[in-house]
Amino acid sequence: MAELSIDGVSCTYDIRGENAVMLCPPHPEMGGSRYDVRLERIAGELKKAGYSTLRFDYLRPFRDGLGEIEDAKKCILYLKARHELVGLVGYSFGSVVSSNISEYCDVLVLISPMRKINRIELKNTDVPKLIISAKKDQFVPFEESKEIFSWLNPPKEFFEVDTDHFYFGKFDVISKKIREFVESVLRCGD
Repeated sequence: MAELSIDGVSCTYDIRGENAVMLCPPHPEMGGSRYDVRLERIAGELKKAGYSTLRFDYLRPFRDGLGEIEDAKKCILYLKARHELVGLVGYSFGSVVSSNISEYCDVLVLISPMRKINRIELKNTDVPKLIISAKKDQFVPFEESKEIFSWLNPPKEFFEVDTDHFYFGKFDVISKKIREFVESVLRCGD
């Protein structure tokens, strides 16, 4: 595991295989960071499957989402220069950020995506995507998640989890599902 800075953006980069997955954290004004427990668990599952992972922190001060998209873009371009195929996982605010840089990835996972937050909106894409939705989400009502899924272009898959926005008690469930989906798209599993 390496701690590094990509143009000022602090990152944790674990090199495991030729393909990589980048994980975008939740809202930095609500405590979101590369050390988010969900992202750490997902990264651990992906590393066990042979994927390199990169997690990062958004630069400060908060820049209404627009600057955070730029931070994520710097990081994904860093990965694209070093790995054959790159996946992208975003949780909550991070899912909206991820959708805005999806042209640089080969597979996209959106966990509790929102239509809009601060000054950024969810962007549609033709990249294969997995949408994970919590049935009891306090911030993104389940019906809204289904509407977002319907709006998104195929190829796509919807995975519902019987929990709330924080996915407590379901980290292993979502981590395994993400690994399986990424492997099915990138075709690099064992």
